[in-house]
Amino acid sequence: MEYLLVQDVALSSAPSYAAMTKLQQWPQLPECTEQSLISQLQTTLDIQQQLNIVSMAVGKVLPLSAMSLKTAVGDFSAIGSCSGEFEHRSVLVLNQQCLAELVYHSDYAFTPMAQRELLLLESEWVFALRNALVVSRLQQMALKDTLTGLGNRRFFDDSFEKAVMLAKRHNEHCALILLDLDNFKQVNDSNGHSAGDEVLLAVADCLRDTLRATDSLFRFGGDEFAVVLSGQDTDNAELVARRLVKVINQHYLCQQYAVSASVGLAVFNTDQCSKQLFSAADSALYAAKEAGKNTVRVA
Repeated sequence: MEYLLVQDVALSSAPSYAAMTKLQQWPQLPECTEQSLISQLQTTLDIQQQLNIVSMAVGKVLPLSAMSLKTAVGDFSAIGSCSGEFEHRSVLVLNQQCLAELVYHSDYAFTPMAQRELLLLESEWVFALRNALVVSRLQQMALKDTLTGLGNRRFFDDSFEKAVMLAKRHNEHCALILLDLDNFKQVNDSNGHSAGDEVLLAVADCLRDTLRATDSLFRFGGDEFAVVLSGQDTDNAELVARRLVKVINQHYLCQQYAVSASVGLAVFNTDQCSKQLFSAADSALYAAKEAGKNTVRVA
């Protein structure tokens, strides 16, 4: 049988609640007679939308300036959030499992009565939030490579198409790097797949550590990787591509197994579609392999 536990933790640099109550009191707001919160939350499994719904419900009972949610799948903030003088934190727990941490901000002190109001609203949210977190986790798993944690081919197709559309709409630079490991098959054949997995993990770490947070990194499968660079012209994109080849060459596991990387680079122009840009990068990668591997070729 399921049971619910919602634990509240009050964290504030302000005085104690008793003292704060003397300083400020929550203004009286009219009671909400609209559709129940539970009914509204049942209409969506999107975490951001649920947070917005709950924040609106809270705002009709208690005046807040901000409300944010911290979960294992990401951090979220309600629309229009801005910091307030007082802060209150609440940990949502269901069946002894921590789901998330809620952070409230207000210009009014969080009195014990205010905390009870928040507790009631949180208890109405916790089951819907649990379901939304499960769906979000499944979606993330469907879009990530299970070994490296990088985006998979499905995620790449969607992200690459959007990146090209944005570049065309805003007349911005966009570049695609296709990277293929040299001599990787020999690692699996001679040393087993566990050694191959170690090399792939090492390469993924090299790429992740070298790229900017705004760049997107994917593993197609096997020993093929893709990088979508935003805001990079041809010269800068080529510098990034050569840097990637260099860091792979310098990794001790790649040196141990004589693994290097060949790279094909293509930079978007307004006359291209995503398929044409991909084809150009793929042709450049083929040229890099034909040139003796361990090199970069630009379309």
